[in-house]
Amino acid sequence: MIAYVELFSSSFKLALTLWPIISLVLTLPILAFIYHRNHVLSWGSMVTAYVSVLYGVGLLTFTQYPMPDDPTLYCFTHHKPPQLNIFAFIPQILYGGMNDILQLLLNVMFFLPMGFMLYRWAKWRWWIAIPFAFGCSVFIETTQLTGVWGLYPCAYRQFDVDDMLTNTLGGALGYGIGTIYTKFVPQRITATPGTVTQPGFIHRMVSLIIDYLFCFITYLVCSYGFIWAFFECARNNLDGTYSLGPLLVDLSITRKGAIGVAIVAFLIFEVWIPAAHRGRSLGAMYTHMTFETKERHGWTRVLFYVIRSIIMGALFVLAMIGNHWFWTVWLFLLVFYIFARKMPWDYVPGTVLPEPPTLHETVETSPVESTEE
Repeated sequence: MIAYVELFSSSFKLALTLWPIISLVLTLPILAFIYHRNHVLSWGSMVTAYVSVLYGVGLLTFTQYPMPDDPTLYCFTHHKPPQLNIFAFIPQILYGGMNDILQLLLNVMFFLPMGFMLYRWAKWRWWIAIPFAFGCSVFIETTQLTGVWGLYPCAYRQFDVDDMLTNTLGGALGYGIGTIYTKFVPQRITATPGTVTQPGFIHRMVSLIIDYLFCFITYLVCSYGFIWAFFECARNNLDGTYSLGPLLVDLSITRKGAIGVAIVAFLIFEVWIPAAHRGRSLGAMYTHMTFETKERHGWTRVLFYVIRSIIMGALFVLAMIGNHWFWTVWLFLLVFYIFARKMPWDYVPGTVLPEPPTLHETVETSPVESTEE
């Protein structure tokens, strides 16, 4: 038994390590959508989103992983034919041992959370949720039967038609539990109209990640386009230099051009667009927030954007080059916000506008002249 488990050791460790990390990354689009819909995000919604993704990734991962570390050795020594006898689990319940019964119960329990979430959070009707659970089980079993659709040389897990029945039963039971639970614990959705002017740290980070995604896509497209145009237009002198019209350059120009593209992309998405829209970048527009928490004009607004651009620009550069100092700067901002409840650039004072003069109208009354006839 130990020797059999050791065949899966490396891939199991990899799956176990990447599981929460991948789930966290995949949760970000859901958080962005919640901000877009409700303008705010509660801790309950955030935990719910992460748990849902964690379950979904775990469902897909641990029904396929771990894979044997040595495919040739495993496929040579093991053969798992598909189990196509429907309702074969009934004799297992009647005459099988405790292990068979526990396996059936685990197949049911594995899909209980799916049914619960499809009712409680997705608000799906039962005629959509239950077939969806069945479809997920069919996909999982078919993936096992085909060795991850041909990526693996053999079926390292057994295809069992009864698993689809027990999984679907689990999804249906979970849907029923979600229905009963919601009757006693109704959901409360809080939506805040308008633009959030005092966003929290997570709201800021979700918006920032959206902006960085735009920056990164622009950087990739434009930098590769620049490099392609350079090699199309420049003539190789075969001595490490290139002739570009009257100019004599080397390959360092491609690196400088890529850096220039990154700088321009950052200035567009993190400086120009927010400054033109009162602190609302593309990410901030989607999540309905502004990072200009005060009314600023003149030199105070310039100073605000200078400080923010330096810090966010450093964070962007560190993220682009994959430097470990990225996490140090990010952790500093997190700790700073926890204690100060604001970001460093928010300390730039707002502009105090003079109050407009009050107009007092003086109404002069003229004496009424009476005439006697």
